[in-house]
Amino acid sequence: MRAASVGAAASALAAGLLLGAAAPQASAASFNFFTVQFTNGSAVVTVSNGSGSTVGSGAWAADPGELGSSTGDTLIANDTLKDGYGIEAHLSTGRIASTRGHNSPYTDKTTGNLPEGNTYYMTVCVVKGTFEDCSDSVAVRA
Repeated sequence: MRAASVGAAASALAAGLLLGAAAPQASAASFNFFTVQFTNGSAVVTVSNGSGSTVGSGAWAADPGELGSSTGDTLIANDTLKDGYGIEAHLSTGRIASTRGHNSPYTDKTTGNLPEGNTYYMTVCVVKGTFEDCSDSVAVRA
């Protein structure tokens, strides 16, 4: 009889623990990255959210007049959706273009001449607070 009581008590306790357990936290937003690379070394990484809406992009403009750059060697972050997230474009030199802290739509461009013909790597990230979801690195050239 005692074993049955202990078993019943353990079952009731386990059921209570399951009922009292916190609900799982909602998963973080998911983003998709689509990359287009150009033969001159420029590239664009377009970012979409889980519902398929474009939220922004990051780009490297190797030459003047490309992708909205008047100077070339320009890193561009473009946030197009008012969703609370920002876009950051990172270059392997340490250069960063960021829309963090700005209301959408917003574009940030950072420029500066780099040695011609060298290969660099760009990564595009969706950011919000401490959250960051980044693309794979994309080879670009100056």
